[in-house]
This record gives sequence, C-alpha cells and structure tokens, in this order.
Amino acid sequence: MADMDESGRGRLGRLFAALVSTDPDDGAEAAGGADGNTSVLDVDGLADALMASPDPMALLAGMVADVRARAEATALPGADVPALPPSALETHLAARLVGAGLLEPEPELPSVRVVRPRLSGLLYLRIEDERVSYLAKLRVLGIEAALNSALLVTRALERPADATVEELVRAEQRVARSIVAQAGEVAGRVGAPALGEWEVRHAISLGIESLRLPYRLTARFRVNVARGVAAFEVDLVPPSAWVDTAFVDGLGIVPATAEMRRRAASDYNARLALLLAELALDACPQLSEVWVAGVVDTATDHACYYSVRIGRALLERLGPDPAASPLAALGAAGAEIDADGVSLHPVRQGFTLDDEELCPPQRYEPPELSDRVLFGDRPRALGCERVLDLGVDEAARRRAVARELTRDLGTSTADNVAAILEAARRDGSPDVDEAAHRCLRGLIDGTLDDDPLAIEEAFVAGDDLTRLCALARGRLAARDLDGAGRLAEEALLPVDGLGTYEGGSDGTRWASFDGYADRVVYNRLVARPGERCALVPSAYLEAHTIAAACDLARGRVESALAHARRAAQVAPLSAQAGLNLAQCLEAAGDAEGAEGEITRVLSLAHDPESIGIAYLQMAQLQWQAGRVLAAQACYQRATRQLGAPALVAGLAVVALIGHVGASSGGQLGPEQADSVLVAAGIPLAPTEEVGAVLLEAARAATDAELFCVARDLTRALCSLTRDDVTYGILRSFEDEPDR
Repeated sequence: MADMDESGRGRLGRLFAALVSTDPDDGAEAAGGADGNTSVLDVDGLADALMASPDPMALLAGMVADVRARAEATALPGADVPALPPSALETHLAARLVGAGLLEPEPELPSVRVVRPRLSGLLYLRIEDERVSYLAKLRVLGIEAALNSALLVTRALERPADATVEELVRAEQRVARSIVAQAGEVAGRVGAPALGEWEVRHAISLGIESLRLPYRLTARFRVNVARGVAAFEVDLVPPSAWVDTAFVDGLGIVPATAEMRRRAASDYNARLALLLAELALDACPQLSEVWVAGVVDTATDHACYYSVRIGRALLERLGPDPAASPLAALGAAGAEIDADGVSLHPVRQGFTLDDEELCPPQRYEPPELSDRVLFGDRPRALGCERVLDLGVDEAARRRAVARELTRDLGTSTADNVAAILEAARRDGSPDVDEAAHRCLRGLIDGTLDDDPLAIEEAFVAGDDLTRLCALARGRLAARDLDGAGRLAEEALLPVDGLGTYEGGSDGTRWASFDGYADRVVYNRLVARPGERCALVPSAYLEAHTIAAACDLARGRVESALAHARRAAQVAPLSAQAGLNLAQCLEAAGDAEGAEGEITRVLSLAHDPESIGIAYLQMAQLQWQAGRVLAAQACYQRATRQLGAPALVAGLAVVALIGHVGASSGGQLGPEQADSVLVAAGIPLAPTEEVGAVLLEAARAATDAELFCVARDLTRALCSLTRDDVTYGILRSFEDEPDR
C-alpha cells in the first residue's frame, strides 16, 4: 500500500469524497457544519463502503489523502478551494488512522475484510492472510480501534459534526472510562435469568458479542455452573497500541508519553475485568464468582497482568460504581498493583482455563461406556433415556481397555499374555474377550510383536473385517478396482454370510453414525419406538461403500446397487451413503428412486457440504426430467451451501448449469426458488425440524455435561447458523482431557 501511486490515491480520494459533502455549492444544509463551512463525514456510510471494498486499507488511505489535500488547500492564503475543508471529525479520524500506522511501509499490512457484527454494530477487520506478524496484527487492531472510536464518539456527542478536535478527544476518553456502565444493559438483553450450563454460556457469549468497546474484545471463557464459577482469559490492550494524544486539563491536547499511555491502558484494562465480572454475574444468578486473567501475548512472550476472583459480595462492597477506581477494585480482588497505584505489571497467573475446578474430567466420559440415565426433558431432547444410546463408536470399550492395558505391557510375551487375560477378566464383555483372544493368538503364533503400541492397535482394530477393509482402501487409492473390490467382498463374506449385523427378533437395528449429531437426529426423527440400536464397526460400512464404488465403475450395476442399498440401510444419516445409493439407482435406470433417496437425504442432512452436493445431484435429475425451474432452484440452493461454483468444479452437474440458466430465463429470487422446491416436493435443507432438534439436543447435552455430544451438536449448529454467539458457546467447551 505504501507504493500506491498518486493516481491511485486520487481515485480513492474521490471515492471517499462520495461519503462526505465537499462541494461548496451544496450549501450549509448539505455540509451540516455549524456555519456550513466544512464537509460532514458519514461514519456509517464509511463503514458500509469499507464492508463493500475489496481493499479497505486502500480506501482508508484514500480518505486520509483526501482529508490532507483539502486541509492543505484551505490553509493556503488566497487559494482557490474547489471543495469544503474537512470537519474536525474527519481530520481527527485521519490523524488516528495515521497514528495507528495506516501509511507505514513496514510491516506490510495483511489483507483484511471488514464486517459489522449485528449485535455490537461496530467494525471488525478480519485478517484474511494465513500468517501475519505480531506487529502487523497490532497495526490492524489499531486501525480498527480508530474506526470504532469514531463510531462510538458520534453516538456519544449530540452534534458530532460540529465538535472540535478537543471535544472529540475528551469524548474518546469518556467512552474508554465508561465501558463498565453498559454491563447491566447488555445483561438485560439475555432476557430470563441464565440458569443451566447452556444458558450461562449463551448469556456470556451474547454479552461478549454485544459489548461496544473502542478496542477489540477477545475473551476466552469457561463455565462450571455446579461450582458457581465462570472464568475469563481476556487479551489486554498493550500500551503501545494506545492512542498517541490525550486531553489534559489546563493544557488541552498533548502528545501522550509512554508513561501516559501505560497508565491509560492499565486503567482501561482494569475496567475490562470489572466489565466481564459484572456482565456474567448480572446475567447469570447461578454464578457466585468470576475469575478474570488479563494477558498480553506477543510474538515471543505470554504475560499476565492481573489474575483476580471477583464475587458478588466484593461487587456489593465496592458500591454502585465499582469502576470509579478500577485499579483499587482489582486490588481488592487480589490483583497486584504497582506502588504508585496507577498501573499494572506482569504477575503469575493464578489459574488456567483448563483447571479441573472449571473443567471436571467426567464431562468427557464416552457415552458408549456410560451407565447414566437421563432425566427431566433431556430424554425427549436427545431421543433416549440412557446416555449409552447416544453412542457412535463401536470400538469405544476396546479402546478404553487397551489404553489401560498398555500401561502393563512390556517386552515379555508371558507377561503380556497374563496382562491381556487379566484385562479381559476385569472387563467381562464378549467384545473385549474376543479382542483379547485375538491378541493372544497373535502373540503365541508370532504374528503380533511384543510392542505395546502394536498390541493396542490389534486389540482395538485387529479383526479380519477391519484389516481387509484397510487393504481394500489402499487398492482403491491405487486405482486397482479389481483388487479393491475383491478385498472388500472378502471382508464382508463372513459377516454378511452369517447375518451378523441383520436385525434380530428382539427389534435390534444395527447402524453406523458419523458423529453424535447424526445419532441424535436418528434418535429423534428416524428410530422406531422401542427400537434397540446396536453399532456396527465402521469398517463394515466402508467395505460396502468400496464394493459399491468398484462395482459401479466396472459396470456391475446390480451388485453395486445391492452394496449401496446395504450401506444406506446401515448408515441412514450418512449423506454419502444416501447419495451413493442415488447414483446407483440412477445408473440402474430408476430415476424416480434416485430422486426419492436424495429427498430423504435432504430431509435429514445438516452438514452444508452434504446438503450442497445433494442439491447438485437433484439438479441434474430435475434437468434430465425436463423440470428446468426445479433444476435451477436446486442449483441456486446448492451454491448457497457450497459458495462459488468453482468450489464444485468437476461435478457432472456443472456442465449443464449454463443450459439451466439459459432455459429458465436467469436467476430466480430466493423466495421464488424456495417456492419452486416446495411445489416440487423437494425439502428446504436444512429443514426447520432438523435445526430445532440440533438446538434442543445441544442445550440438553450441555446441561447434562455430556461434552462429547454437546460439542458435536454445537459444531453442527455453527455450520448451519454461522452465528457468532453459537461460535462463542462452541469455543467455551474445553478440550478433552488427557487420560
């Protein structure tokens, strides 16, 4: 950007000029200044232009160039001024942007995209580059802060267009000193008091997204409602990022010294802790204490500047305005403050967000191993009464036993045999007993080494089905269709020949699921009343999928159809299995059956990519049937999920899209396209029913502290809604602890 030529700056200056009234002939009303003798900056218009711009930084540089040019022209005596001089707001914003490093050549600014979150209404400069230096990131945050300060100041002043630079700087300082005052109002947006784990996390995430602060708020948090604690780790504003001028009584606006910036940043950062504590305690009556750690992460260091625990009793003692003396308030909460009482310095962090008090390890107990029973409205929301019936990992028990077993394994075959027998005896399940005897045979006949990791792998996935399926996968990757198909058939012959995974007289249905979100949707929308669902090995589904693909590629359509149908039966929530079946049905000449299968997939799907691909396949079928409008509507719905058509290049349907658009008369409006799909009997995926199931289940699983399930459900919600508050909830779940 530093190398931008003058013509580029002039063009951007003219673009910025469209956002302000700069023509003297427009008169006082257009100019809007006190005497109609300055232009007026439309800050919201500038925000809209930045969001629409492919190069926001260049647009801002053009603004600075325009403001400087008009200011310099106005200052020249007797000069012919073609445009109104800039207002104080414009010159002040330009100065703040320059002070933040907008025009500095080094370090080079990364590519950014400007978005405006709906809850705060402020600007967020999203860095697009994968790698960016710490100093470049600081510059971006400084530029963002300059823009948001301008937005907040225009809201704080009655007539910002008439304000002097001194009034603007004083307003900036008032905004920074009053950030805690919004805690109660933001907490009120939550509505009813937040009680359970989900509600508390939602309230805190909503609050963080709603706060209107001059500097970007980045706060990570954890919650333990049973303990009555929420904890935050908040990124502080480093003094180097603070503004470079200040208003001082009796002196006016002066350059800010390093010490002045350090004190101002310390004051603001202390207020952040009080703001987060008040917000959480106001919105969540179940909480009794909030922990806050304020940190600064640089390219080479992590430093904590305060680590405090703020309870309700402390806030009550501090009075109605705890932020009147923010550093003293932090001192009362246990923070270490410099002897001068006006600044912060690095201290030892008193907690981490992974502390067991915040993150009880039992939250990640595998559902497959649980003996818990659900109560209240959770059985309805999750579609089962036992946590066990949320399971998706057929190998979970073997994996848990093997993890413990490896601690007792060594290099002696005799000792390893004894350890394996003891592990099988302690567990007692047929599944583990079979795995133990498989390993014993391998150790005794020499096909399995006395290596703990090799024994663990054989214990979990050393059966013939899994072994042969892995070989088939390798052959398929090498494009050996005959070899892959033969190995897949060999893997399936014993289990399908004996009907191992066929439903029994007890109503058992054998199934495979890709994740807990799929399992919940199955429980709620697919499972028959009273059904018992047992899990098949993942290799069973994969073997049928490989066999179907190999047969279809070799022209063995009927065999491919049989394998694909079995895969879809075993994995009713797998979009891949359903779409593979539709492809085989189409190859067999059953277009109606293919449409029906894709319709079923769309009625249950919640993954955007799967939904997009399903609509593309449906578009092709609709086109072939002569239903041009339905084909166009399906394609448009697909691009809403998948993005640009280039993302799906290579799919067969792309070749016909040009014909679809030409024949249907162009793009359909969103509502029109949806109406076409409804009339054709094609679901609008993700359906409202699936969305409601995911939301209800995510809440229930979070409140039940089933975090394996809750994280998967919340992640599915995020992919559907792309909602910042839901993303905040997802980030609040701690990682699974080491076992």
